[in-house]
Amino acid sequence: MQLAQQPLVPGVERDAAAQELLEGVSSLVRAVRCIEHRHLAGDGGLRRSDASVLKVLMKDGEQRGGEIAAKLGVDASVVSRQLTALEADGLVSRRPDPADARVGLVSLSSQGKAQLEALYSSYTRQLRTTLADLDDDAMTAAAATMQRVATAIVEANKVVRRNPKTGD
Repeated sequence: MQLAQQPLVPGVERDAAAQELLEGVSSLVRAVRCIEHRHLAGDGGLRRSDASVLKVLMKDGEQRGGEIAAKLGVDASVVSRQLTALEADGLVSRRPDPADARVGLVSLSSQGKAQLEALYSSYTRQLRTTLADLDDDAMTAAAATMQRVATAIVEANKVVRRNPKTGD
């Protein structure tokens, strides 16, 4: 473990490599949000959270709102309100679940699919232009590393949620 010369908090040593990773991830999140804001602002009202719901539906297909909420790590009531707005905009459709009529199944509409594809196509073009000095192998390696970090953080968060005091 490599320690930084100056601790972030006086009297507390810090792991320089882990701190650099944390700062890098934070910078990346801010940069992505800036890109999303620019693309979504001119999109006619699609919010980042709406795009996240649509992406889950595109990836995993028709499902219950509670399943979407679990995948996004938010309360089901949050997704329920989003789905109402997305349905009104014609981006998703709902139908009763044949297995349980009290619950609805949500699917991505063709309009929602087209809007999400256009959004991510635009993101991809901008990313390719911005990272023109990286070849496909370098981009794939970077993506794999970021996914490993994200998976580790999600798994660690699951442990903390089970027992916030001890992590057990």
